[in-house]
Amino acid sequence: MGLFLAEFFSKKVGKMPKTSNLFNVFSALTASALVLSTSAYAQETAQIDQELAQGIDFRSVAYSGCLDQFECTVGDITIVGQRRLNENSAWVSAPLYWDPIDGFGIQDGAQNDEIDIDERLLVRFADPVALDRIWLSDLFVSEDRRYGSSQTDLVVGEPEDAEIAGLTFLIDGAELANITVAGESRLPWAQFNQEVDTRFQENGDLRRRIVVNDDIVTVVIPGADITLQTPVTENDRAKQGLFDGLETVELDISDLLAEFNNAALFEVGTNNFELINAIAANPESLSTLIRIAQEKRTTIQLSNGEVGFDVDPTMMLNEIAFFSPFDASNDFSIAGVILGE
Repeated sequence: MGLFLAEFFSKKVGKMPKTSNLFNVFSALTASALVLSTSAYAQETAQIDQELAQGIDFRSVAYSGCLDQFECTVGDITIVGQRRLNENSAWVSAPLYWDPIDGFGIQDGAQNDEIDIDERLLVRFADPVALDRIWLSDLFVSEDRRYGSSQTDLVVGEPEDAEIAGLTFLIDGAELANITVAGESRLPWAQFNQEVDTRFQENGDLRRRIVVNDDIVTVVIPGADITLQTPVTENDRAKQGLFDGLETVELDISDLLAEFNNAALFEVGTNNFELINAIAANPESLSTLIRIAQEKRTTIQLSNGEVGFDVDPTMMLNEIAFFSPFDASNDFSIAGVILGE
């Protein structure tokens, strides 16, 4: 936009009569300011690449071997994937997702490529370290309109219409601090990964599905081998008791269920995982994706939900647990960390 306006003003200045040298100088300065504004935007969007070049970049080819592993060690860092059935059950192993654009996630959750509500990813260091900054990816705001998620973000102190990431810092298993981080960039209508490679699909790795078949509602969770079925025509006696003594009207919802017109439906799939898995052993192909992504971050105004934030540099730790808090819109990726001095 800035470049367009700059070109517009420059052409206008060239065509207008020289009635005022001052006006010409003002216009030229305005055009220059607009160009500089665009350059500043490009510089800002590439900050993640600039900083992680001096840190631990989980998007680098060195971590490609972690894809589809439950636990992966690269140098002095070990990455562990975990999930659980509910907030009171034990954590069990889960396969890692990795790609050179976003970094690490966990497979088989609601999305096959990010950290969902029932998942966590552990980053363990061989020796205690101090951290300077952490970078996350796929963390957005203003997604309610897209996904109908209003009133689902209830984390105290965080925006209502935002995706929230949770982090726990530990030393030898003892918790040091627990924080939450909110998305900063508005959810775009186009997907950044598709700008890098058109073979990526938006929602190409959604896993959980609600299937409405006549009067049976089925919730399918492939990764956990769980299928829940609830006939909508059966009455829940306990809940019916809430309406004892009240005037009620019985409604037949079968017609309502039949009115699913123009609803967005997606196939159960692992398309994006399969795309990366096919080239995971090809460093040249992976490096090409990294290079294109870096170029796109400096040439297009399309967010990938990247959020960088500072960490207390005096805190010595040897483990970070990344998770999606309850009562929050969830799913995000881990791009990298920067060690302290």
